[in-house]
Order: sequence, then C-alpha cells, then structure tokens
Amino acid sequence: MTWTVGQTDAVGLRRRAALVGMVGACVVAGACDPSRDPQGSSAGSTATTTATMPPTSSTTAPAGGLPDGFDVASVTFVSATTGWALGTAPCGTGPCVQVWRTGDGGRTWTARPAPPVAAPLEPGGGTAPIIRFANADDGWVSADGKLWSTHDGGAHWAEQPVGSVYALEAAAGIVHAVVATRAQDMFAFGVTSSPVQRDDWRPSTATVPHGAGPVPRAQLVLHGRAGWLVLVNRAVVGGLRLHQGRWESWKPPCDDDGAPVEVAASTASDLVAFCTDGVWNDRPAGERVLVSTDGGATFRLVASPLPVRVHAIAAATPGVWVAGGTEPGTAERPRSVLIRTADGGRTWTTVQHSPQANWVDLGFTTTAQGVVINEGERDRLLMTYDGGQTWRPVSAP
Repeated sequence: MTWTVGQTDAVGLRRRAALVGMVGACVVAGACDPSRDPQGSSAGSTATTTATMPPTSSTTAPAGGLPDGFDVASVTFVSATTGWALGTAPCGTGPCVQVWRTGDGGRTWTARPAPPVAAPLEPGGGTAPIIRFANADDGWVSADGKLWSTHDGGAHWAEQPVGSVYALEAAAGIVHAVVATRAQDMFAFGVTSSPVQRDDWRPSTATVPHGAGPVPRAQLVLHGRAGWLVLVNRAVVGGLRLHQGRWESWKPPCDDDGAPVEVAASTASDLVAFCTDGVWNDRPAGERVLVSTDGGATFRLVASPLPVRVHAIAAATPGVWVAGGTEPGTAERPRSVLIRTADGGRTWTTVQHSPQANWVDLGFTTTAQGVVINEGERDRLLMTYDGGQTWRPVSAP
C-alpha cells in the first residue's frame, strides 16, 4: 500500500491480514484437522453463556449470499463446504453482532448463535475481530478484548481468560492465540495454545518484544503441525516458529531491513514473504518477494519489486499466490487490487480491483477455493473457486 505514516498505523489497527496463507481459512489441505477426537473433553471455562439467535426476519440468507446489510468482519472455512462469517447487521435501534454458517461452499447461509460481543465490531490496540473454527464443533471468536470458545458448533460460548488476542489460528488439533504478555519487565507477545476440543490454554516460554512503534501487529500462519509468528510494529520486530510442538525463536525475513513483511505458507516447507520497502527504510519504494523451501530457515529473492504495495497475501500452491494491495496514486484516491501469479512471482495479473478497500482474511481453503473480505464502503465477502483467477461477492451490494 502507499501509506503516509498515519495510514500505516491505521492498517495495523484495522487488520493484521493475519497470516495470510492461512488467513481466515483453513488454507490448503492439511492445514486444519477436520476430525474431532471423540475422547476430547468439552469442559468450558468460568463464564459460559447460551447465545441467542440474531433477530432477523429469516434464519436463511437469500440464495447465493449473506443477508442484506450484513458487514463481514472475519470469515473461516474448515472444508470446501463448511464455513462461518462474523459481522454486524442492523437490528432494533442499532447494529448487533451475528454469526452465519454455510454448508455448501458459501452459496447459502444460516444464522447461528453469536457470543455476547458488543457491537459494532471495531479493532483496538492492534487487535481485530476474528472468527476461527477447527471443525464442525470447535470454534473461537475474539472481539471487544475478549476470547470466546464453543465446542458444540456455536450453540454455547464460553469466555476464555487469555487476554486480548492479536492473532488466532487452528490446525492439527491445536488452537494458537497470540496474546500480550511481559518478559523481563517489558511488554512482549507470546502464544498460548489449547487442544481444540477443550479449553486448556498453555503459554509458550518463547516471546517476541513489543517493538518501538505505536501499533504492534501479529501475523500467525499455520500449516499442519508447522507454524510461524511474525511481530510487525512498523518494521519487523521478531518472530517465533512452531517446531515439534513448541514455539521457539525464529528470524523472519526483513527483520534487519526496517521493513514490514507479510508471510504465507502453501505447505509446511514452502513459504512466500513480501517485504515492503520505502516506508520505514531508505530502499526504493516497492515490494521484495522472497521464498523459502525449508520451512523458513532460509529465504531467497525471487522477483523484482512490484508496483503494488502489498498488505495481504495467500498461497494456494508453492507457485500460485494472490496478493492484496494498493496501486500507486494519490493518497486521497488509491485503487486497491488483488493480483495473482501462477509462476512464482515472475508475472502478475490483476484479478480484482476496488476503490479504497482493505483486504482482510485472504486465504485458500483448497488449491482452488479461497476467500477474502473487501473492507470498503461496505465490508463484503468475496470467494474464488478457480485458484484466485476470478472472485465474486457472496453478499449483494
């Protein structure tokens, strides 16, 4: 994106685009565990609630879309057919928080109970509203500085005492949340994890410093049993990597260049990273694209700088990537685009454009099917069924 200083910080407030490659979706096959352990406990935490259905005239959305007036804040899919959307819609004297579920790949939606979260869904302190499910039963909503879990498909929600969540993903039977903590009397960020079938949160011993910027932004990427955390506070501050079930210190790309970075994974070994130059460093403005084939141990440059400032990326395969960003232009009227490459970054095609949009929860559920939220005048959910070549809105304008 082409941002002024203030605009860059605003992006950190509104969305991590969090770690995209998995963002908002179960990404590619193997990222999520669709099975539920029949022996798993469903014990809740201290505050359990029976959530209510959203007050709508119908519990089924119009065919082909979500209900009119529904602004999507976050989306998650656990398979090509099953997914959930979190957002707000007009009801009564003001907006109310709603959760909608699809069982046919986003073509039709049914209202589900939502946790008692205050509306509107607004980010704060670097956090943003998040919904994630690991399977048909086990899911989480982070909003309003609180985390809620369900183990019965959303019929009941229980508040979790983990603090404000900066990023949240689930894979391989474990859910991981990035939370603020303290390390050696300094603010830092760590990962707290729990089996998906029960609420048993255990914090990591490894942490990442807060950084010197005003708005820390956590990016969390999971693929199967592999995972990566990058902490960006204007520039890259540091990172962690999930290795053999433990989070340990990791050197992410661009951590010594004074640049922010976006990372995505298409397999447990194949990562792609976009480093944005010219905002917080003295390099010429543009994007450097790097790839890793060894799980993030090393990266190599694979493409020349792009004419688009990227703030969200997703990887369908090691060579097929979709990036969301902003074309160069005036600060008042930049044009936001989705661009796609099918040859590992050598050539790019614009596949979607929108005035002044921010791309949220960009991710692939399969190599063909993916999702993204277009945050513009109205927050809309878009889906692709051909590997990112074409995108269509799920909700009508």
